[in-house]
Amino acid sequence: MALTADQITIAITVFDRRDFVEQAIESALNQTVPVRVMVVEDCGPDPALRKFIEERFGTRIQYHRNAHRRGLFDNWNACLELCPTRWLSILHDDDFLHPGFIAAMLELSARAPDRGFYFGQVTIIDSKGMQLAPPDFPSQARWREIDLVSFANADPVLFPGQLFRADYARDLKGFRPTSLFAGDWEMWFKLSAAHGNAQTNQPVAFVRAHSGSERGTRQIERSGKKFGLDNVQRKRNLAILRKMGHEVRFDRQPRDWPPIPSKLLIQNGAVFSPRILAYNVRLLLQSRAPHWRYALLQFGVRLLGAPFLKLLSQCWNYCETRAQSRIKNRTIA
Repeated sequence: MALTADQITIAITVFDRRDFVEQAIESALNQTVPVRVMVVEDCGPDPALRKFIEERFGTRIQYHRNAHRRGLFDNWNACLELCPTRWLSILHDDDFLHPGFIAAMLELSARAPDRGFYFGQVTIIDSKGMQLAPPDFPSQARWREIDLVSFANADPVLFPGQLFRADYARDLKGFRPTSLFAGDWEMWFKLSAAHGNAQTNQPVAFVRAHSGSERGTRQIERSGKKFGLDNVQRKRNLAILRKMGHEVRFDRQPRDWPPIPSKLLIQNGAVFSPRILAYNVRLLLQSRAPHWRYALLQFGVRLLGAPFLKLLSQCWNYCETRAQSRIKNRTIA
């Protein structure tokens, strides 16, 4: 059965955020192909947020506020429970969609029918809306399917800009509420393993990369545990593939994994515990260098060890603090 717009709901998840939520909701409502839109608030501390949103958007949206705090991934389960249509897309309150997102998904489903999961190209922006990284599609093809072994080892999906079968996700028991980081990757992989996937080369959404530590993802990154959690998820994914008959194993020498981001290590290395720092240094040295600066960092760490990375991190944080102080002083003046 062909995918149509009346089968689609966009759910915006909200928690104590007013600065970007209007843009997120507007982007869902202003699609070139209109669909249902609902807001699911995860029992945030601002009781007036619902009034603020409903006064702004009225009956154009359906609003739901959880009776108690459910957390990131279980709030996605709330979206699943409330979704009245066969297909669902989840949007964070600080990201927004390209006006042609739904149109791109309908076109993709026509080119690659009967899949359980569709997604597109996402542009990374900062909190001011400036582009940090453009969409990256590896070929000139209109669309591609991600093979399961590649999907098991690295998450190719950058939130948001995804569309998935809600009933299939319910059959898989929804998102794992206890997941610390990779609950979305786990679900997208399971949907793909059971029902297939397809990715369009069209830009469909914008995601904000915040510099502060207020978001859970940033807190995980600052803890240094992100890549350990990724490895746990890789093992889970590969176990699913083995049950399906694939001859795969967990590779402890991750030469084909995405390289551990050097900027992330330099920014946060100073706050890592010795054990976490040593773990991330080991991953850094095992990564394949994407450019000469990365190779230079690997050389310094290989030569001088973890203290070199920690010193770089301390210098980085000192320079960042000084730069922010200068900006603040100019603003006051």
